[in-house]
Amino acid sequence: MENISIPVPPYIARVFENADMTVKRKAEIYINAWLSDFFSSEPANDQLFAIMKKATAEAKSNGFTPEKLDDLLKDED
Repeated sequence: MENISIPVPPYIARVFENADMTVKRKAEIYINAWLSDFFSSEPANDQLFAIMKKATAEAKSNGFTPEKLDDLLKDED
């Protein structure tokens, strides 16, 4: 990863600096996701559906079926 600097209002800087590491990490994840979407030529929904399609294909190729999913979901109750 690389760092960039973006000016923010003083209150945002103070809140971020005073936040615990978990909250800071969560903010970094949200900001990275937003920037990735903002600068991407492909909308976030399209990216998500591509990932879901790939995961589905991989699951099928590994023998995972809708019936196995139903069994797993039943076991959770």
